[in-house]
Amino acid sequence: MPALKTTYTLLSGIILCAVVGLVVMAASYNRAFTDTSSAVHHTLVVLDETQQALSAVLEVDEGKPPDEIGKYVRILQQSTVDNKVQQARIDTLTRLIAAFSHRPAPERSDKSVRSAYTNSLRAIFLGMQREENRLLAVREQANAKSRDMLKSAIFVLLIVIFTLLCVSLLLILYNFRRRQLAEKGLLESEQRFSLLVQHVKDYAIFMIDPAGKVMTWNRGAEQIKGYKASEVIGQPISLFYTDEEIDRQEPQENLKKAAELGSFESVGLRRRKDGSVFYADVVFTCMRNEKGEITGYIKITKDITEQMKAEEEMKQALRREKDLNEMKSRFVTLASHEFKTPLSVILSSTSLIEKYSAPEMEDKRMRHVHRIKSNVKNLRQILSDFLSLEKLEEGVIKNNPTPTDLHQLAEEAILDMEESCKPGQTIALEVNGDPRMVNVDDHLLRNILNNLISNAVKYSPESAPIRCILQFQPETVNFMVVDTGIGIPAEEQEHLFERFFRAANTSGISGTGLGLSIVRRYLDLMDGRIEVSSEPGKGSIFTIMLPAVAEPGYALTSQRDSHQRH
Repeated sequence: MPALKTTYTLLSGIILCAVVGLVVMAASYNRAFTDTSSAVHHTLVVLDETQQALSAVLEVDEGKPPDEIGKYVRILQQSTVDNKVQQARIDTLTRLIAAFSHRPAPERSDKSVRSAYTNSLRAIFLGMQREENRLLAVREQANAKSRDMLKSAIFVLLIVIFTLLCVSLLLILYNFRRRQLAEKGLLESEQRFSLLVQHVKDYAIFMIDPAGKVMTWNRGAEQIKGYKASEVIGQPISLFYTDEEIDRQEPQENLKKAAELGSFESVGLRRRKDGSVFYADVVFTCMRNEKGEITGYIKITKDITEQMKAEEEMKQALRREKDLNEMKSRFVTLASHEFKTPLSVILSSTSLIEKYSAPEMEDKRMRHVHRIKSNVKNLRQILSDFLSLEKLEEGVIKNNPTPTDLHQLAEEAILDMEESCKPGQTIALEVNGDPRMVNVDDHLLRNILNNLISNAVKYSPESAPIRCILQFQPETVNFMVVDTGIGIPAEEQEHLFERFFRAANTSGISGTGLGLSIVRRYLDLMDGRIEVSSEPGKGSIFTIMLPAVAEPGYALTSQRDSHQRH
């Protein structure tokens, strides 16, 4: 812990400074003690020399030669060179010795003279002894004081060191106790967290080591991914990724981004134990120690497949709503244009019929009646297209197959369209193969056939033949509508089944552009398909193919090879 480390560093510095200071103080006191001890020894030496000099003076007093006194005076002069008082006495001694030495021998032998001389020497030597005894007392006192101070310094040093050691020990014990409590709290917290994580079912929560291998596993991970803990711990996290993501090194990249950013979230496909895939919202969190080294990762995974489905359904609903609104808007625009011409024709024809009341005008009346019927039929077809498209968008129309006689259905569809034929146009029905009852939605198929035949009539010229070919095959039933009309430009055929699309060569012919779009939607419901082959100016062939296996028990005994209406 940084705070504990700082405390230890500060305490170590204080202890070091205290020890250094006390060592310097002890060294200073020790040096003072050594100096005073040397001074005491020096004083004792001087006292010894003085005592020997006094012994020499006694011998002079007894009539012995005074040669030894000069020797001791020279020694004392050297020993007391730092003491001016003693040097003054040495100077006096030197003069006395010189004066006594220069006297005649009879005088030196005179007992009274010699006694006066020795008394003077003795007095000076005794004064020197008193001076040295004083110095000895002072230096002994200083020596004792230095010794006591040295002892005190050492004692204080030991007390300080002991105190600091005790403080350090208490601090260490305090921090150790705190760490124990923190570790205990952390352990309890980890245990509670682990217990909580283990019981989480909606999220896969587990730890990953720095190498990308699974370290822990909770119940949610087992439920979402299908693996038990014994099967997955120690395995790399690439086990949960699809082959495409592994090829892109997605697992390593996710961990790398988590290490760089601290936390990283991604959404993608993940693989379960059984091989199935699901959409997952995954969050990686990088864990580091106090030194900043990566110790592992925490990975939280949530299965959002249902959420993604709901969002996609919502988007589709919004698209349908948008398309429906667009369709309604275009319907209003188209209706205002497409309804105007038929209504004008109906209105004018109605007015003219009123004028053709005479019996001889029957032909003119019937021609206008036919015009009225034709335009009403166009209006009905426009409304039918819009209603069909709206029902398709809302999902109201469903495929409800029932056993159906397709031959009869085709005949009825052709019969319905005969009234719309232009003068001279013919619609011929050809049947190939063995007719049979098949399971189809007759309502949807009738609307498909009406739309295709109606287009063939609309876009073919007068007196042009229209062929309808019904082909019974083992697994399918094909219905072809062949005309010799205006055809469709090749570059526009790919847009033919889009809503409101009309080819460039149909501008003079009324229509909504919805018929073929509705046909395609109906065929999608019936699991069928449609193909077109067309050439401008030569005509078009529309072929629808429906899966239509024979319905057991409904085989037809009669075969109709062809049928033609005029």
